Amino acid sequence: MAGFDEVSQLKPYKSMWRIKVKIIRMWKQYTAQGGETIEMVLVDSKGDKIHASVKKDLVEQFDPVLMEGFTKILINFAVTHAWGSYRTTKHAYKIAFVSTTKVRSCEELPMNLTGFTPVKFLDVLDGSLNTDYLVDVIGQIVEYSHVEIVSVNGKDTEKIAVELRNENDVRLTIVLWGKFAMNVSDAIQLRADHAVVCVLRFEDRSVSNANNVSDIAINPSMNEVQAFLALLPKDGLPLAIVEAKALPMVSMISEKEEFFIHTPRKTISEVLESRQTERCIVMCTIAAIESDMGWFYLSCKVCSKKVQTVPNDNDDGGFKYFCTKCKVYTPKMLPRYKLHLVVLDNTSNTKFLLFDNLGLQLLNQPCIELTGKVTDEVQNPDALPIALTNLVSKTYLFKIVIEKENYLYKHDTYKVLKIITNSDMISEFDVNHYPSGSESTVCPQFSNVSEAPEGSMMILGSSSQVSESNSLTPAKRSGTPIMNLEESFDQNSITKTNTAVGIKKEKIEKSG
Repeated sequence: MAGFDEVSQLKPYKSMWRIKVKIIRMWKQYTAQGGETIEMVLVDSKGDKIHASVKKDLVEQFDPVLMEGFTKILINFAVTHAWGSYRTTKHAYKIAFVSTTKVRSCEELPMNLTGFTPVKFLDVLDGSLNTDYLVDVIGQIVEYSHVEIVSVNGKDTEKIAVELRNENDVRLTIVLWGKFAMNVSDAIQLRADHAVVCVLRFEDRSVSNANNVSDIAINPSMNEVQAFLALLPKDGLPLAIVEAKALPMVSMISEKEEFFIHTPRKTISEVLESRQTERCIVMCTIAAIESDMGWFYLSCKVCSKKVQTVPNDNDDGGFKYFCTKCKVYTPKMLPRYKLHLVVLDNTSNTKFLLFDNLGLQLLNQPCIELTGKVTDEVQNPDALPIALTNLVSKTYLFKIVIEKENYLYKHDTYKVLKIITNSDMISEFDVNHYPSGSESTVCPQFSNVSEAPEGSMMILGSSSQVSESNSLTPAKRSGTPIMNLEESFDQNSITKTNTAVGIKKEKIEKSG
């Protein structure tokens, strides 16, 4: 049997090449010009890498036999020039599959053959790297921001900023978008007490993930990770949550512009009176946590969707969990926040629903730190963590969405999209922008309601009935949200139920 050609030898002068390579990265990519293609990064036994592509007309032919992480023998393919930006390897050429290309299974190359070649932090920081090439990075996560939803080119996208350090304690900030931001956030929450090492493959030189090609892993099983851990300073540096920093991107609206300029402001009474689908900013105070709805849910660690309970076949009263997206029983699970807030300003009151990332922003600790290791969703509605009850009487800026279910079917729970917790921005918004309203505020009778599907924008069956026994006394201040709840409410006039955490009797000084 003929031997194998080396990747470093590949050139365009012929097509009858025969190589044995491992697919270390594989993804599908769509462009208006080329349609959907398969893109790969291949490495041979000597560690040399080359990019390979399967054009759209051949995707159906080769997709079933190509898998990331597997070793294949490739025979007869075109070799063409590699050019342009976002190049995955420094090879001068790339492989293009043709209809007569043969793909053969074979003995696997070593597991530790990864093609991982991390760059030096200082080379990134001083701008000396060639901007045409994607890079590999390894570092310990020492700081991270909460996940934000930002508007980029008119589309809402998740964003997280993470600060890494290398073995010499040089720091490098990376920005991750979309599913990568969510995956890293989830992995950090499950970190336990171990150092969190982040491995990034094929990143933009500016250290921001480059669409589908990028790959990110937390504490992967790699020789390079073990070697890196051995070199880290033994100082036990803890992880810190920090405020997200604004990025100098022309296409991205700043958080302040989004809240102060580009999104209309409304009081709660104006929200309740709205008869159109829209987004708006509301400055209001958390009056209670509606705990009958639960404050967390169990999600599949792989796809992040809520897991469902399935009764056992023998009707013994037991059950198991099932992920409807992954089609897996007893999946690995992660608790996530699902907070139902009763909020008010000096015009009216309503309910807001917010999920995991915003809960993390409010509480500055992952949900799993409050739940501990969770095996089921059975919750005592009267036993909320102190961290949650401490939210009561706090004032924030909320960006919410008004859905047609809210104004057509009278669902009085609105989904929260973003939150501003920065006291300076809240004070500036209060002084310069908040519209005046009436002085009286009412608080709803909290009712037992059925749980809406996870991700829903409303709570089915919720009630906002108002009676003499549950109405609140007039606010002492006019034109701004309630900042001093002790002065603003007659505690005896609120009907006490087991479904909500009541308003805390403590004075809250207005920040700023």
